[in-house]
Amino acid sequence: MDLDKEIERWVRKLGLNVVIPPNAPEPFHISTAPPTGMPVVDVVRPKDAEFYVIAMGIAVHPDHKSALASMREQDRRRFLLELKRAVVSMGVDFAFLPPDAEIPDAIQVSRPVLAEGLDAQRFLDEYYRVRNAGLLVIISFAETFRKAAGQTSLYA
Repeated sequence: MDLDKEIERWVRKLGLNVVIPPNAPEPFHISTAPPTGMPVVDVVRPKDAEFYVIAMGIAVHPDHKSALASMREQDRRRFLLELKRAVVSMGVDFAFLPPDAEIPDAIQVSRPVLAEGLDAQRFLDEYYRVRNAGLLVIISFAETFRKAAGQTSLYA
């Protein structure tokens, strides 16, 4: 599909690194990241689909999982609910993984984008919508569970 090549070109023009996952089953799947390596945003076109999915997966650091587990249940639920509301307000889909876990191992943020009529500006708007929602998740965890003064956070 010509649009596949265009999307890859648009991403490269931004100075982002592009990697094609070697075992990806989809006809189009690229993982993109700035030269620093983080955050990684994937762009995928499923087989026979007329849309792309822009997605970002965020692993919850073991220290943050421990901190969530040590919170009172009410506080933990409030933190996660506020995070969900903030992400949804950005106009993206999200999933806590595994779905029924009290404390997620990972959080996926995504947005489908129709291929028909897709231009560079619309693609970039949606790409950065997903990226910014993912960064909001990372920052929320980093700020809420910041380590004691003098210690370096893995995220901030």
